[in-house]
Amino acid sequence: MFALALSAALVAADDKPALPAAWHGDWRGTLVITATDGKPTEVPIALKIEPLDGTRELKWAITYGAGAKAQLRDYKLVPDGDKPGRFKIDERNGIVLSARLAGGAMYSTFEVGGALLTARYELRGDSLLFEITSNKKAEKTGDGKVQDYATEVVQRAELKKAK
Repeated sequence: MFALALSAALVAADDKPALPAAWHGDWRGTLVITATDGKPTEVPIALKIEPLDGTRELKWAITYGAGAKAQLRDYKLVPDGDKPGRFKIDERNGIVLSARLAGGAMYSTFEVGGALLTARYELRGDSLLFEITSNKKAEKTGDGKVQDYATEVVQRAELKKAK
């Protein structure tokens, strides 16, 4: 009897979505990229979040640009075992990044070519706010105890679900 109850509890836990359904959808907006020169550049952006059949994994597909110049990043968002709010972003090319959902926002931090990047997605009402900052090491401060990072590029978008 105990084994049957435990089995039912495990099945129920597996059926529960790892990412709230409110995040699912086809999100669209304009990405504003502000580099160190301060001049903003605008690019269309789309993010498709949808369950992958028969799994707890989600399609996490980001499209930058439109038409012939569109660049698709077809990733998967994978729950990180039984750790609540923990995910892996599988870029499907050997790169797998950690992500954490906390307080309605998802965070991921990683380093590329000496730049420290922080990505943040926040579901706020009917908007999905997206932001990536790119930071380079600056001088150490506080008698060398603290490493400062200078924010070089800020990318921001407010995405709305496509109708």
